[in-house]
Amino acid sequence: MSKPLPTETQPQPLSDFELDLLKEEYFFLQNTIEDYNKQIWVIKALGITGTGGVLALMLQQRPNASAIALIGCTIPLFFWILESQWKHFQRGFYPRVAEIESILIQDYGLKSPGIYNSWNHTLKRTSKTKRKGYLWDGLLNSTVFVSYVLEIAFLVLIAVLAPVIWK
Repeated sequence: MSKPLPTETQPQPLSDFELDLLKEEYFFLQNTIEDYNKQIWVIKALGITGTGGVLALMLQQRPNASAIALIGCTIPLFFWILESQWKHFQRGFYPRVAEIESILIQDYGLKSPGIYNSWNHTLKRTSKTKRKGYLWDGLLNSTVFVSYVLEIAFLVLIAVLAPVIWK
């Protein structure tokens, strides 16, 4: 005699308590992501302030302006690395936010909350990244590196032009 095949179990709906925990986790994660964004803006502001300090020092030390500008390129480089680490840590929360939204939408038919998926849809991004890891999530993330590359390019340009400008 053969044993009857067990019927596939359907996922059981969450209890009210579990659903409340899931909602709390979702909004905690959203707040955590926003807190990372606030810190990232502080890091960007400090990097730009450092570049401004390099320009001020160049104006004071005109004969050494080119060298100061080239050495000053390390400031945006350090802040780029720091911000990329924060962005990499922040992106670690994204998969869980997407998972919670999926549970609430698919299992409960809710249309909200959908902060993460709505953002991805608006910006035509997928919730699953093609590349993962610090290099792609942080260092080469376009929201991170663009401002620092522009700062470094500006300082290199000023280093080249400084002897011409202040002869």
